[in-house]
Amino acid sequence: MTNNHIINEVLLNKLTLVFLFGFQFWFHVESSARDKYYTNAGSLTKPGQSVVRLMLNHRNDGAFICHLGLDTYAFDVLLRLFAKVYPLKSSIGRPRSFGPDMALALTLMYLHNSMKQETLCLLFGATATSISRTKALGLDLLEMIFRRDPHDWRWDISWPSPHKMAHFNDMILANTECENEPEVLKGVFGFVDGLNLPIQEPDDEVEQNAYYNGWKSGCYSSQVLVFTPDGCICYVRLLADAVFPCTKSYQEKIHRVPKKSEMKKLQVDDELRNRWKAITKHRQAAEWRMRAIQSDFGRLQLKLPADKAKRGQMLFVVWRLHNYRTRLVGINQISTVYFRKWEEQQEISSFMNMTM
Repeated sequence: MTNNHIINEVLLNKLTLVFLFGFQFWFHVESSARDKYYTNAGSLTKPGQSVVRLMLNHRNDGAFICHLGLDTYAFDVLLRLFAKVYPLKSSIGRPRSFGPDMALALTLMYLHNSMKQETLCLLFGATATSISRTKALGLDLLEMIFRRDPHDWRWDISWPSPHKMAHFNDMILANTECENEPEVLKGVFGFVDGLNLPIQEPDDEVEQNAYYNGWKSGCYSSQVLVFTPDGCICYVRLLADAVFPCTKSYQEKIHRVPKKSEMKKLQVDDELRNRWKAITKHRQAAEWRMRAIQSDFGRLQLKLPADKAKRGQMLFVVWRLHNYRTRLVGINQISTVYFRKWEEQQEISSFMNMTM
């Protein structure tokens, strides 16, 4: 072997060592950059001594409504249904970290708030794995409960019957003040509006393009909701265009104020202006509910899962919890405004009939 071969072999060995040391250094730097820190069980109180356990034991209506969205009575009613389907042991036979009441509280708090998972870990005294597993199970069980009896009056979402439509129209007419309002609102029984909710960007480019909203510069899931004067949802359609419904046969049945670009093409007189004022006044009811839904369910303010099944499940549960909360708790601005006026008129009518 010549001297040149020996020199080349030595250089090759040195280059190999340099490469290995360099790769090892790079891997160490990358690993350090990727280090993640978790809340472990040793840094948490036990679930039985957690803040949420204390709240559940004290049973204060104000605290329940603030953190779970339901008062103690509504929570107990839902808990009885939830406990019947809640498995006390995991699939491998181990006892679960939470009982039915803690699991339901976790699911409701997750939907009601926009807090991070780390915060839920501190509040419930459980690791991130337990929190993720329990809230996923909770959503599955709530969906099962609502689907098992979809027409239960407490969470039912259904188009009102003609009798109910007439009743709702009476409630709306009871809240009229101007002379033209009864004529404009004759036959009106509900309020409709669209709701855009942010979602995570789907991996598929075609699907991502379908959800992309250029006006908001992001991916959004659009839905249309119809509310009745009692504050409940009577119709919901996912992935619907905001111009509900889009067929010409229904356009005359939806009262709306034209956009500015449309107004230029119309001959506007005082009668038409008064009509638009009446529509605008009562259209606020839909705005109240849209804001209330996003306030009552803070999770909707964050990006929803890109996965259709997970997102659909969450929204399915949220819409029915909204009706459940409205009917059992009763905190609802629409029903407060319209039902109170209608109730006052009914009392006056009853008093007048008694005195005649």
